[in-house]
Amino acid sequence: MEQISCRRQSAKSWALQLVLSLALFCAAATVMGAAAPPRQEHEALGSLSTTGTVYINGGPAPSESTIFSGDAVLTSDTGSATFTMSGKGSLKLAPDTHLVFSRDPRYLAELTSGWVVMTSFAEATEVSLKAGDFVISAVIQTQQSSTRIERTALGSFTIACLDGSIGVIPLHGVTGQVLRAGQTVGISSTGALGTPQEASQAPENQATAQKKKPTAWIILALAGGGGAAAAAAIAASGGHSNPISPSSM
Repeated sequence: MEQISCRRQSAKSWALQLVLSLALFCAAATVMGAAAPPRQEHEALGSLSTTGTVYINGGPAPSESTIFSGDAVLTSDTGSATFTMSGKGSLKLAPDTHLVFSRDPRYLAELTSGWVVMTSFAEATEVSLKAGDFVISAVIQTQQSSTRIERTALGSFTIACLDGSIGVIPLHGVTGQVLRAGQTVGISSTGALGTPQEASQAPENQATAQKKKPTAWIILALAGGGGAAAAAAIAASGGHSNPISPSSM
């Protein structure tokens, strides 16, 4: 019986890794393919609510405003802000954070300093963030995901998956990663992607992720190219994600 149990667990882990690999591959194909046209100049993206001193394009930001492609948001050491894309998700900007909203269809905004908590609702993929040469984005569309992304003064990044699962997707074809809740990964100042760690293994100055939730079965829907790519039932289990290179699929 113990051998049967071990085999079942191994099969579930293999299925989980396979589906996450496919999810990352589809997301990477979308990011690197850049099939969508560039956003219009000054295209309305969502709304921004602010607390304390916050600047938009160098000028003081009102408490409520509309954000357009190309806008740059800077929070002071006493300011914070929340960008909301209706029905899609949000970006919560901590003090001393600089974010530039993009016209590039591959990602919503780029983090250039400070840290952000990014939340992507289920069935939404539009909320994504560029960190160095990687795009941080949800890969399981039926899950809500939450991620903390921080850029240090030395130019490195720390990405912590707080809920759901997220992909760290390369813009230039190098190896990417899938993170599940409770995992953290770093990107060095030279652009090297590290190995995922559990929250308990991460340094104290990195983001503290939530403990993994025991989940029975998750239904994964992948959308790649012009339509649905696959649908599968997988068991959520613990463990590290393996590096995945889109070019090797």
